[in-house]
Amino acid sequence: MPGMAHMIKSHFTSSSGHRAALFKIEPSRLVDLIISKQTQYYTLWAVYTAVQFAAGNYGSNQRLPLSAGLAVLVGVWTFNLGHLGFVLRCVEQINKLSRALTAALQGRPQQYRDELAHAFEDMREGGLFWEFRKQKGERRSYLMNTSVHLIIDICASVALLTRVQGIWPVAMGGD
Repeated sequence: MPGMAHMIKSHFTSSSGHRAALFKIEPSRLVDLIISKQTQYYTLWAVYTAVQFAAGNYGSNQRLPLSAGLAVLVGVWTFNLGHLGFVLRCVEQINKLSRALTAALQGRPQQYRDELAHAFEDMREGGLFWEFRKQKGERRSYLMNTSVHLIIDICASVALLTRVQGIWPVAMGGD
């Protein structure tokens, strides 16, 4: 698949001085991009699952010193929040590309160009997870992905912390 530079051709109009983008992206290319983004989305979740199982199982069969347990917990939560930003950005990009494809399939060329321009305005890899809650019409994806992510994060953290000395003495049998 050619790079984005080959797919998008831009120029400056001489009369207005405003940037005008001439999109030469066919709907079939959007399908390729959406499939690529969906693959990225599923890969992000697969890597995340492996990390959560590793974190939840860290130090199994032994008690962990408080410092080691907290260090692992902080590292895993740093990963978790960064990963959630990647997931939400990927979902946002899939949604934008899908809206452009829908406009193309419905024979609305101006809306297609507008949606395509909007889709390519911000193609960053990630973001802070709370940035995505402001999006209109996308709350379901935001809430679902964030909720699932945080529930798994909490479960893996609890699994780890049950083996950390001194954090939950009552849960650990009175240590």
